[in-house]
Amino acid sequence: MQEQMVTKKYFLEMVSASIKGLPVPHCPDEVDTSLLYKLCVRNAVQGILYLAVQSGAVTLSAENEVKLQKSYMAILAREATQQEEIEYIRNAFNEENIEFMFLKGTHLKSLYPVPEMRFMVDMDILVKEKSMEKGGELILARGFTQEMNNGKDIVLVKKPFLTIELHKMLFVEDYFMHDYFKGVWNRVEKVSSCEYKMPISDLYVYTLAHLAEHYLEAGSCFRPLMDLYLMEKTHTELDFDYINKQFEIIGIDKFAIKIRQLYKSAFDDAEYNDDLITIENYIVFGAPVKNASEVSKVAITKKSKSQRFMESAFPNLKHMKLKYSILKKAPFLLPFFWVVRFFEFVFLKKGSIEQKQAKISNVDQKSTDIMREIFEKSGLK
Repeated sequence: MQEQMVTKKYFLEMVSASIKGLPVPHCPDEVDTSLLYKLCVRNAVQGILYLAVQSGAVTLSAENEVKLQKSYMAILAREATQQEEIEYIRNAFNEENIEFMFLKGTHLKSLYPVPEMRFMVDMDILVKEKSMEKGGELILARGFTQEMNNGKDIVLVKKPFLTIELHKMLFVEDYFMHDYFKGVWNRVEKVSSCEYKMPISDLYVYTLAHLAEHYLEAGSCFRPLMDLYLMEKTHTELDFDYINKQFEIIGIDKFAIKIRQLYKSAFDDAEYNDDLITIENYIVFGAPVKNASEVSKVAITKKSKSQRFMESAFPNLKHMKLKYSILKKAPFLLPFFWVVRFFEFVFLKKGSIEQKQAKISNVDQKSTDIMREIFEKSGLK
């Protein structure tokens, strides 16, 4: 545990110096560089680690240095090809009168000293529902293939490493943040004839809300803390009276306060407390329990295993409409599409139903209590 904390401390020092454009401090001998490498991969900051290695601040094992070199080359190649696709989408969507906005990383990477410090795993684009089909066709015409359509967004991929997520909404209809963010088009600024962007204060709200979503699903990583910190440092026009009011409306105001405290502690040496250390460890290292995503659902909902399995096997109409749009016009067909969904799992995703049931059954009380305590300390309960 002591070695983990020492390594985490240096991880934070390395990231802090890098995003501020300062020299990275030399890595102390007591730091476990294998763990440091794993933390950087887990939190998608390999670009920062690579630059630290190149500066001479960090020395990795030969094996990890080779892996890091390959990862960095992929980051550079992805960055170049993503910029090409962004320009194509801008031109094509404007020509076809498709109103759109790029989300998250496309705007946030400009806050960093170099873009590879904040590479995008995928490109997120929001369009209006009426434009989903046409927008998807334009992207498919670029050699992408459709990997998934879950009703909320379409995932399109082009090998070896390009992914575009075309969204018609920011959160699914039955999620507690959906109603607030369905009004996102009423709070935008125009960039060109059809391109829009969120004002910086609303981008801050969305970035933190997106972090909260992944945090509650036990899948958060460190990059949103970097994004939020740099937004506050570089945009003096951020209106925190407005921002805090939005968090109150959404219902994540206590979490937002703690996250702001945390990034000031991590990057500006503000004082820590026990709650902030718990949140930081959860984000940097991941959830301290097995089967964390299922455990987190139990910790939040407090529903029985039988209730959770029934909800998994027979989702409500709101959820099913996202995947089967015909239900919007014919909701009475819901039982039929439960059967369709079951056979899709059986024949297209063999074992999924059994695996889901096994995960639900394997949620133990100790793990649930641990996750519940984390959420309570985080202001999310």
